[in-house]
Amino acid sequence: MVYLEINKNNHKRNPNLIKKINSHLSKNDNKLFILFFMEGCPPCNETRPEWSKLQNVLSDDFLKKQDIAIVSIDKDLFGKLKHIKRELTGFPTMRFITDSGNIEENYEDSDIPEKDRTIDSFVEWIKLKSGENNITKSETKPEITPNKKTHKKHIIGGSKTKKRGGKWSAKYKRSINCKRPRGFSQRQYCKYSRKK
Repeated sequence: MVYLEINKNNHKRNPNLIKKINSHLSKNDNKLFILFFMEGCPPCNETRPEWSKLQNVLSDDFLKKQDIAIVSIDKDLFGKLKHIKRELTGFPTMRFITDSGNIEENYEDSDIPEKDRTIDSFVEWIKLKSGENNITKSETKPEITPNKKTHKKHIIGGSKTKKRGGKWSAKYKRSINCKRPRGFSQRQYCKYSRKK
C-alpha cells in the first residue's frame, strides 16, 4: 500500500509523486482513497490530521497490500491527475476511485452510517470499499492494577475536598447544541459524554 501526502512544496521537490498516483490508477484492480484539501480551509485543517492517522492505525498486513493507496493532495494539483473524471465541488473532498477511474464515489455518498470525518469513520469506509475486515492494528489494553493514588484529594481554601467536574461548567455543557456542535471538543463531548 502507498500512503502519500502531496502539497505544493513536496510536489516541486518530487514531481514523481503525481506520476506514482497516475500509475497506480492506471491498473483496473487498484483502489485509491484520496483526500483533496485546500490550504487555509478550516474544515480541511480539521480533517487532514484525522486522515493522516490512517498510516498509524492500519495493520501491517493491510499496509503491505500493493493494490491500495491512501493519498491526501492539494486541490491545485487536481489537474495533473489522470483517470479522475468527476470535478471537485467542495473542500475537503474524500473520494474512492477504482477500475482506472471508471468507478468514483465520494465519502459523503458512501453506505457507512457515521460520516463525521474522524479516523473511525475513515477506517469503516476503507473496510467497506476494500472488502477487508481486519485492517486495523489490534490493540491490547494494559491490565489496570488498583492504585491508592487514583482518588486524590485536593486542598482548596484550606479544606480537603474531592475535585469535581472538568474545565467546563454545567451551564456551558447545557448550552452545547449537539445537533450543531462547534469544534472538535464539542463534537467529542456530544459523541461520548452527553447522556441521551
